[in-house]
Amino acid sequence: MFSVSMTAARLGVCTKIIRRWDKKGLIECYRTPGNHRRIPVREIARILHGTSPQKTPPTHPAVYARVSSHRQKAAGDLKRQVEELCQHCSTPPKVFKDVGSGLNMHRRGLWRLLTEAKKGTISSVYITHRDRLAHFYPEEDSF
Repeated sequence: MFSVSMTAARLGVCTKIIRRWDKKGLIECYRTPGNHRRIPVREIARILHGTSPQKTPPTHPAVYARVSSHRQKAAGDLKRQVEELCQHCSTPPKVFKDVGSGLNMHRRGLWRLLTEAKKGTISSVYITHRDRLAHFYPEEDSF
């Protein structure tokens, strides 16, 4: 296993490129307990031999939780939703949370979830109820 800098030197690219490939799923990286990337020798050999990098399938489920008010959040409703949904996931999920009305389609957590889904980094989305996404579903095709 090689570090990002050693891999970049062997491949003749910048370290930023290696990190970008990892983020896009174009290169296989493992993480150390200190969250440092390590690239296997076989992965470097694959790239040097000219085989194109293959995208890895999405492996992270997503959890989306929303409450309508800060009072509900303070009462622990948001935390309860997240904990309940995480129990259904076989791997650690990406968690997206919002405090706001279901009528408002411009919620930060919702748009982050949609962006990640469009990138293909999410395998499935867990919600407690359909109305957690939106009350009237005016843009249902977006989901």
